[in-house]
Amino acid sequence: MGWIAACVLVVLLLPVLGMLYMDVLQTRSEAQEQVQKVEKLRRQIENSERKKNRDKEPNSISDHIVFDRVRRPLPLQVPRPKELE
Repeated sequence: MGWIAACVLVVLLLPVLGMLYMDVLQTRSEAQEQVQKVEKLRRQIENSERKKNRDKEPNSISDHIVFDRVRRPLPLQVPRPKELE
């Protein structure tokens, strides 16, 4: 009796798990499409902002295009003064 119940349970749960898996795959692909749309819109907005800012005169040093870049520290070894050793 136990084997029959186990087989019936497997037969009933297998299609349910298959439908659930297909739903997960569909949701994942829809989410990926939405992320791609958002990235495309973000790039379009950034490009339009750059075009707007390209024409205007910078008001401060932080608005200037050259000072917009991220600065990295230079890997220089500075010798310590002998007074501190």
